[in-house]
Amino acid sequence: MSVLSDIFRDNKFRPEDLPGFESKLFYEGVRQRPYLVKFFVLSFLSTVIAAYGVLNDSTATVIGAMIVAPLMTPIMATAAALVMGAMDRSIKSLLLVGAGMALVIALSWLIGVSFSGVISFSQNTQIVGRITPRTTDLMIALASGTAGAFAFSRDDIADSLPGVAIAISLVPPLCVVGISLSQSQWTAAGGRCFFT
Repeated sequence: MSVLSDIFRDNKFRPEDLPGFESKLFYEGVRQRPYLVKFFVLSFLSTVIAAYGVLNDSTATVIGAMIVAPLMTPIMATAAALVMGAMDRSIKSLLLVGAGMALVIALSWLIGVSFSGVISFSQNTQIVGRITPRTTDLMIALASGTAGAFAFSRDDIADSLPGVAIAISLVPPLCVVGISLSQSQWTAAGGRCFFT
């Protein structure tokens, strides 16, 4: 039992850790504009990569898009702001998440509309895997969020963040929503597999 208590004591979040933690999550003042430019450029690029990866049924390409995707930071910022009771920060972060999601869905819809190939909603593993979520996917999301929060709060394990980004990325599922909408596959866009 002492080993477990030592682990908790050694990983305690101290008041002096708060400024560094906040600087990683909240971009305010002069830091806001460059952050927003970076966020929307990376959202655009990750959507293009993910959408074409989904359309080509390419796992490697979709994983690449997950690493580029910037949605993890404002999602974590929303949660952290709620925990800290900073409602203004929480609302700003949540609005950024919403704007990012809208961009991903709209751009992937446009890519789906302009795609000249056949889009299979029953054979494409990238689509099928994302329109049939299971309880295990929820458990993965919860563990990924916890890992992300832990990695964000610790400088000594920042090298774990790419793995967390892959596990927690929302861009590929949102691309599937946009692609499904572009093909009038309403049930698939809603996240239910309709062909089984």
